[in-house]
Amino acid sequence: MLAAQQAAIAATRPGARFTAPHEATVRALTQGLIDLGLIDRDRHGTLDDAIANRAYQPYYMHRTSHWLGMDVHDCGSYVEPGETGQTSPRRDPPAGEPAVERPSRILRPGMALTLEPGLYVRPGDKTPSHFWNIGIRIEDDAVVTDDARFDGCELITRAAPVDPDAIEALMAE
Repeated sequence: MLAAQQAAIAATRPGARFTAPHEATVRALTQGLIDLGLIDRDRHGTLDDAIANRAYQPYYMHRTSHWLGMDVHDCGSYVEPGETGQTSPRRDPPAGEPAVERPSRILRPGMALTLEPGLYVRPGDKTPSHFWNIGIRIEDDAVVTDDARFDGCELITRAAPVDPDAIEALMAE
């Protein structure tokens, strides 16, 4: 999860699309699930195949971000103004149902969003029992910035530790 969180942070910068942190999270998370054996490489193929077929979805069923503003789950369009009429059809792999992609917002300095990848493992026939009922989410709030002191975004909630060793040290106090 930490790798997925770091990928989301690295993808959050002015000029990137709102979907970029989610796409980076999915890539890192799916690779981690393959490495752990929760996604069967023989069944799902390459990393790109596993992503295209949403093999990660039983473990990661939500998006990475939402807007943050006057309310914790702030409202606002996720579609870039001026591009609202542009769509591209696709098929949703698990369901085979038609879906429509719309161009997501372009991130600009001052925009605030959450970066909150999560992993949830339910008991199941294809899931090793030592992973059952594990859930973890790392959530940060970020402000997109072009300030040279930051690398695309400033994390405004990073006072809490996220590194496993730092968490263990805190818990041992």
